[in-house]
This record gives sequence, C-alpha cells and structure tokens, in this order.
Amino acid sequence: MAVTSFDVDERTAALLAELQQTFGVKTNAAVIRKALALARIASQHAAPDHTITIAGEGQTPVKISLAG
Repeated sequence: MAVTSFDVDERTAALLAELQQTFGVKTNAAVIRKALALARIASQHAAPDHTITIAGEGQTPVKISLAG
C-alpha cells in the first residue's frame, strides 16, 4: 500500500480529530477513506446541477453544491 503524508493546518487537524470520533475510527487515513466514500455516494446521487440536499429528521434541509 502506498504511503502519503502531508502537513495540515491546526483547523484541519482539529476537524480530522472530530471526524475520528464521529466516524468511530482511529486514524486520519480512515477519516479520509470514509469522507471519500461519502463524497462518491453524494456525487452519484447529485441533482443535474451538482447539488445534494441533506435533511435530518425534524431539521431544515441543507442544499450543498458539489461543484466549484
């Protein structure tokens, strides 16, 4: 397996740590794998204008643009 490393700023490091908890994983690589899987699913189900809408139960829907 290829190994890639990169530096991240403090904000990104904090987000990676938060997502480790959210996703129930122990490494930044696992967070990135999960995020890529979610991005793939989102792109497969996006509307023709490259947007998806996410709505939790009882919450206001949020429209997200996947393009630029």
